[in-house]
Amino acid sequence: MQSFKPVIRWWSIVNPRIIAHFSETLEVHDDTLVYRKGIFSKSEVVVPFSRMTNYASEQNLFDRIFGVANIRIETAGSVAPEIELIGYSYKLRDILARAMKAN
Repeated sequence: MQSFKPVIRWWSIVNPRIIAHFSETLEVHDDTLVYRKGIFSKSEVVVPFSRMTNYASEQNLFDRIFGVANIRIETAGSVAPEIELIGYSYKLRDILARAMKAN
């Protein structure tokens, strides 16, 4: 199991996500993703790799320099992205690519 937290992006003045670093966690297990967020009101989303249909990643210049990306994960049967991860390590994209290739 690997665990990821969003990066505190000091260069993002418009959208500071300092609280997200302390309130969001993404755990990557062998066959599922577990996304937890919240401080007072908690929520959890569990996505099996077998249900994932697509993922998309976006990086601006500073994100590329520091190895950070915004990642959207889409699943079968949902119109909107199942999980939107803002400011996570770009290594997560490689993990998702390997997991989708295996399934």
